[in-house]
Amino acid sequence: MTARRFDVGVDAGLLRNRVEDVALEGPYITLDGKPLVNFGSAAYLALGRDPRLQAAAIDAIERYGTTYSSSTAYTSLPYYPILEDKLQQILGAPVVVAQTTTLTHLAVLPVAIAPEDHVLVDAHAHASVSLAANTVRGMGATVESVPHNDVPALRQRLSELAPSGKRIWYLADGVYSMLGDLAPVVEIVGMLDEFPMLHCYFDDAHGLGWQGLHGRGSVLHEVPWHERLIVAGGLSKSFGALGAVAAFGDPALAWRVQACGGPVTFSGPIQPAALGAAVASADIHLSDEHARRQGRLLGQIDMVRARLSDLRLPVLSLATSPIWFIRIGGVARVVELLHRLRAEGYYLNPSTFPMVPLGYAGVRFTQTLYHSDEHIEGLLEALGRHVPDLADEIDVTIDLTDEGLVGLGAGDMADRQGVEKTYI
Repeated sequence: MTARRFDVGVDAGLLRNRVEDVALEGPYITLDGKPLVNFGSAAYLALGRDPRLQAAAIDAIERYGTTYSSSTAYTSLPYYPILEDKLQQILGAPVVVAQTTTLTHLAVLPVAIAPEDHVLVDAHAHASVSLAANTVRGMGATVESVPHNDVPALRQRLSELAPSGKRIWYLADGVYSMLGDLAPVVEIVGMLDEFPMLHCYFDDAHGLGWQGLHGRGSVLHEVPWHERLIVAGGLSKSFGALGAVAAFGDPALAWRVQACGGPVTFSGPIQPAALGAAVASADIHLSDEHARRQGRLLGQIDMVRARLSDLRLPVLSLATSPIWFIRIGGVARVVELLHRLRAEGYYLNPSTFPMVPLGYAGVRFTQTLYHSDEHIEGLLEALGRHVPDLADEIDVTIDLTDEGLVGLGAGDMADRQGVEKTYI
């Protein structure tokens, strides 16, 4: 089914697109000879083409070459301790730096989780988290899916598992990459004291950089550190660089991951250009400039939330994040909507199964500081004209004081747990 859905997207010209630009300017990309405003980028703070990061990347290449071919277990470039120190200042805890967020999960979780542990994975957790969960399942750990962002259901399952005396791990995202909703981290992290056997691991790849003091992310913006909390995130989105980081409430566990984490020990390092850019980006995050960039993005997020409410579009979350998902329902109608939007000069992401649950096909768009208010307003106006012609009839009730899922009919809510189990 996944392969067939992918083929539909490729045949429709919506997947595996290659930009045709010889250089990028502003928010634009060129596809099939047509300039489009790109609403599919995760470069939330618009740092990827910042001259300071570009200069730092070039300087690193001139100093150390395009690649440094050694495991960090043996030798690493002097950028590594500098970057680790700056990320520790941002995140407020010991860190381990890895090449990508996916490799971070594969470095951390097989070291942290023991074969006798029980692992609960949020039904909408990123595919990279599920990949690492399957790895620890192969080691002997028990792994199961739990309903998405359902705190009562999680508490009930923890209560059922607690008498076993085994350690329990809860794996989730901070900001969910498809629907843009947020994990209820205050309630979940609060359960760490209620259940002493519980450990929490959050993939905050889409929250790191644009949210929280100095960009520490959506999770640490909401909760303080706990010794049984781990937060991971990537440097390829808001940071505008490459690489990833995991931060630990337990310094001893951070040391064990640094010593024993497979991808950290056995894979190649972050390469010079990416290291130079990451250090330059961390300096920006630690400066007063970050708060100004963050304030601009948060202001635009508020603008989008208000306009989506005015337009009564079937958006599935109004959480404070730069990711928005509009449910259409049928794949053919998603294709039609995206072709209409491209004709008007806008690029958005199609999102169908397995990226979202069956029956929830829709369009996903992201906002970044590359976009002006006029770019955003133009897209929302176009969505307001085209979505009502194509979307399923959904009972949309929007309350801007409630940042949970919206746009779901009563029947959808009643069936939601079953849909999520089908999805995972």
